[in-house]
Amino acid sequence: MFCCVALLFDYFLAVVNIWQILWGITSIALPGTQAGLELASDTSDESFLVAMLFSLSKLASKSIFISSEQVQFLCSFLSHKKSVHVREKSLRCLCFIFMKGAFQFVNMESVVKILIDALDEHMLPTSSHCDALRLLQKILFYVRPNTSFLDANKYSNLVKAVENAAQSPVKLKRLLAFQVLVHLSLQLSGKMEVESGVCSFSLLPARVISLIMDQIASLAKMFVDLPQSNYEVFLEIKELLNLLLLIVREQSDLWILLLEKICLTAALIMKMHEDAFDGQQRDVDFEVNEKNDISLRFAFILYGFVAISIAHLGQDVSITSEIFGKVKLLVNSVCKSCLFSSHTCIIYSLLLNCKFVLSCRIAEVFRICNNDGFPHFTFCEDLTENEIFMLECAKKLLVVGDEWPAYKAGRHAACHGSWFSATLIFGHLISKVRSDVFHYWLKSLFQFALAERKIQFLLLPNYGFRLAIWLEKEASLNMFHIEEQINHHHTGSITEGIYCDKLLETYQCLCSSVEVLKAAAVPPVQSFCFQRWFLSLRAKILGTVGSILKQLLNVSCSISTDYGKLGTNDTGIFLESVNEFGKLSLKLERLSREFDLIGTTFIGMDTKSSNVISALALNCSLLAFCTGFAFHVPDLATTLMTKNVDDFRTKLHAILIQNLISRLQLVDDETSKMLAQLFEVTGPPNNCSHLVSRGKILDMGYEVRGILTLCRYAISEFIHMQSKSSGVDKGTFLQVIEHGMQFLSNIVMQWIRIPFRVPKCFFCVRPCIGCELFATTDVRKLDEISIPYGFHLSLNLCLQLKNITQNMSVQIPKMYCILYCGLSFQELKHNGQNHQVCEAWENDDVVEMHNKLLHYVTESTKNEAYIGKCRTSSVRKTDRDVEVFVQFEPDEKGQGFSNCLFDVSHFPVGCYRIKWYSCCVDSEGCFWNLLPLNSGPLLTIHQLSSAG
Repeated sequence: MFCCVALLFDYFLAVVNIWQILWGITSIALPGTQAGLELASDTSDESFLVAMLFSLSKLASKSIFISSEQVQFLCSFLSHKKSVHVREKSLRCLCFIFMKGAFQFVNMESVVKILIDALDEHMLPTSSHCDALRLLQKILFYVRPNTSFLDANKYSNLVKAVENAAQSPVKLKRLLAFQVLVHLSLQLSGKMEVESGVCSFSLLPARVISLIMDQIASLAKMFVDLPQSNYEVFLEIKELLNLLLLIVREQSDLWILLLEKICLTAALIMKMHEDAFDGQQRDVDFEVNEKNDISLRFAFILYGFVAISIAHLGQDVSITSEIFGKVKLLVNSVCKSCLFSSHTCIIYSLLLNCKFVLSCRIAEVFRICNNDGFPHFTFCEDLTENEIFMLECAKKLLVVGDEWPAYKAGRHAACHGSWFSATLIFGHLISKVRSDVFHYWLKSLFQFALAERKIQFLLLPNYGFRLAIWLEKEASLNMFHIEEQINHHHTGSITEGIYCDKLLETYQCLCSSVEVLKAAAVPPVQSFCFQRWFLSLRAKILGTVGSILKQLLNVSCSISTDYGKLGTNDTGIFLESVNEFGKLSLKLERLSREFDLIGTTFIGMDTKSSNVISALALNCSLLAFCTGFAFHVPDLATTLMTKNVDDFRTKLHAILIQNLISRLQLVDDETSKMLAQLFEVTGPPNNCSHLVSRGKILDMGYEVRGILTLCRYAISEFIHMQSKSSGVDKGTFLQVIEHGMQFLSNIVMQWIRIPFRVPKCFFCVRPCIGCELFATTDVRKLDEISIPYGFHLSLNLCLQLKNITQNMSVQIPKMYCILYCGLSFQELKHNGQNHQVCEAWENDDVVEMHNKLLHYVTESTKNEAYIGKCRTSSVRKTDRDVEVFVQFEPDEKGQGFSNCLFDVSHFPVGCYRIKWYSCCVDSEGCFWNLLPLNSGPLLTIHQLSSAG
């Protein structure tokens, strides 16, 4: 009978659902709820009671007006001494209501008291305790703005109950308990400075950190006893470390405590393992021991956590000597232990790499201002010691023949900007590989690392000779070739000429690295695309910086030193120099946009790599700005009695400001506002702003910190220079110019000191996602495009996606393409020979054309009428070129088909190469450029033969 009643009530619930859709629920649900509550209260049959509780809870979850009564009803079954089964199901029903969000009018204090009692009830099953913890987490999140709904005593009881639950042998229960403790610690800390017994809420975060670290230590102790690695244990350790990050991100003053606990825990674990292995010495056989493999895995988990901690420390607080000392203690403990390989020691030693924590220690060692307030970036002596230590570890790896761990260590060193170790490792591994492709790859890496090492030697004028001595001593191992002769320069004695010569050597090394990869690329346009493009950009930037320094030297040697006279020759020299610096600044500005382009061309790039590339774009933009504004003199044309100078400078400055301010707004709003003040001088951009594909919000890594330090100084100094130079005449003109030259020289040499590292994706050598374009005018002549003179060209197009992986997280529903041709694209016809494909990044117009394509896509996606108007293609004709925009919808094979019409009726007879670029918008609405993997079609225009 009771079962029939419960069944009828379920039918009633179904009617309520229908009624809710049509008219609402409250009027019909309230009487039904009252009837159900009476039935459940009067019954003594547990099966019927449980069925009714579930049905009533489903009904209550539909409306906040009846949920509070149902919650109170369920709590009554938990407070009274009902059977374990009924209390278990009551908790499950409570959990159901709260997870549905129907608890706005519930008395939270009474619910929390019931849940505390449930946690202390040992008769309840573990699943019920987990339900109680989930409910507590939900409640704490809901009442987060208002912590006063419980008094201090009840909070004390809650903390004690949850701490007891955190000691459970069941993984799920203790993880849920730790999550609740973390939320409690963040919620109570600083808000309730009340002590209740032995519980002080202000100390709760520190106590939670200690409890979590104790749990990690106990889990790590299991490694000694386990015959094989336990994957679940590693997952739990990772989850606990993530909880620790939640605390210290909110409570930045606890970083030191956390690092201290990590060091103690690591030392304890290492001692346990060393005792278990009876003091075995490290050797090759020992390093592959199964239990030692567990130690390595734990070491890398711990390393990742400390690295993340240092990164967040750099954003939240400065890394003080005390914090750095804690990290150094951990690294020394790991490196002195017999448990870990040389590879692990290298990875850990990178934590002490001063370039890694340089910007985070900005208050102590990174920024030392001279008397004139100029920020002077210095490298501490620790850098030399750590570089030598890493080199020693790398040498041990190479001596024992661990090539694969050595390669990984070299890769890691390059990603952290430790180019001495990277050069040593890659240079040694070249002769160890048998494949030609791998040989070229390692040779290219060696040339790349060698180029960056040349710059690093310049950055260590006081300590670099110690590195040189070590390298010369180890050169007998035929691992390393010393090419730099290190003179014992003092910090102030390295001149622009020395920098200029070294930058030229670096540029040549980078070009050699590109050429080596180009020789290894098979097929040419589909292999090592990112690597060749990235290296080309780096080479162009350093080459441009060298040109800036060379130009400064030329002007300094040529210009008159008599400040009272401004001769005709001096005027001509200066005007020529202004134009040259303007060209160099525009080149750097273009390179910054090319970095934007590379960041949106390689689909699937990881976030860290994207941030590194965005930082490099900001770096270029800053130097372009400084170069373009170095000789900023108001009314320059009047001063020099020349025409068109101010007009050119106004346009140039607007471009530079627009570029830099669009990037600064993402990371430093205050500095971007300072930069906006320059618009009062230069005026707003006059048709010279460019479209940026996608802005990246940069993390405050050490590159960005260094760039922003220079940027803030440069902008404030330029505003100051502008006020000083407002009344410049011929008598004082050269003094202002000399000051600008000295300022630009200082900026460039300090800009070089900003640490450089390679993005992680540089070492991903799989073919990149791109596309190929196929075009024809006649299906009977697929390999020939030919039309008579004076006619339009009708093309049938196929755009084919290449290198698409099966596990792509997004789909590509739409692709776009720009095809363009001009009179300057004429070339000789290739008689059956393959056309030499030119990489997209080697074209001078790659940035301009992609911006045009982005503008077309933006307008197309915003305006439906625009799409209907242009249909599948749109034609734009300029004075020199014909441009056609085409849309494609790729099928399951990645093929899209379309057609277009080219107006080439004015082209004379000859052969013309049609160039093209493409892009796509993925299923998540993100814009991506697609790398062209083949050359454009060749168009032949012939003379129409006369009839007869």
